[in-house]
Amino acid sequence: MFESFDLWMWGIIAIDLAVAVFAIMALRYGAGLLFGVDSTKELAEKDNLAFGLTLAGGTISIAIILAAASSGDAKASWLDELGTVSAYVLMGGVLLKIGTVINDLVVFHRFSVRLSITQKNVAAGTVQAANFIALGLLIKGAIDWVDGPLTQALISVAIVFFLAQIVVIGVTRLRSYIYARRHDGARLQDALSNGNTALAVRYAGHLLGTALSASAAGGMVQYLIGFHINAYVSWIAWAIVLAAILSLLSIMAQRIILLGVDVIREVDEEKNIGVAAIEAAIFVGFGLIIQAVVG
Repeated sequence: MFESFDLWMWGIIAIDLAVAVFAIMALRYGAGLLFGVDSTKELAEKDNLAFGLTLAGGTISIAIILAAASSGDAKASWLDELGTVSAYVLMGGVLLKIGTVINDLVVFHRFSVRLSITQKNVAAGTVQAANFIALGLLIKGAIDWVDGPLTQALISVAIVFFLAQIVVIGVTRLRSYIYARRHDGARLQDALSNGNTALAVRYAGHLLGTALSASAAGGMVQYLIGFHINAYVSWIAWAIVLAAILSLLSIMAQRIILLGVDVIREVDEEKNIGVAAIEAAIFVGFGLIIQAVVG
């Protein structure tokens, strides 16, 4: 295998790895811009686990985006490869920043996730980390789907990113509705604000499973060069359908796998992270299966 790699191919690999190292370093030292805090102070002085989880989620997200940008056919020249991968990474960083704003102002509009993270709220850190990883998966799905000239591809990825926020908001509202029904109208966001990490773990699993499923929507829709609106409409429609299928299958499986376990008491009231982790794993597991079958 290695004998078939010529100098040009080794150069491509070196460029991709160099961009990856630079992007992850930039995330660490540019975290103040992305998260709005002093990362060194949060990690070293305050020992803020919530922020550590958030930064870890952002790192994984950048890695996922890099993996998508580096996959596929190599470009005709080293300069083209560097430009393409760098463009996707830069755009990914910008979209993640936009994602933090949407997450704070729209998705979780009843409390500030960012402020809660600075207050060492592990539940908020778990939610933000999951949001970053989910966004990375959705951006990866968009990169894998689009084709054509780089400028058009980048615009298409941005369009899919904003459409995908419908799915993210939908999952949050679904979990909020379920929680309210179980607790006489009580709010999920209040429970997360008060630090129920078990609820955050369950939510994170549902969100990640949904992102895995929705990112496979490109496998059901042919990408059309030229900004055909029907292609984007079909993408979001399939993303919603796949997300709904995931929720249905996962909830059915939970009733069997956790038979005899009162998940409402264990997770919602006793904050049992172990039970919540099993629920989260079921969501992620079905997300992986749907992605493998459809993507």
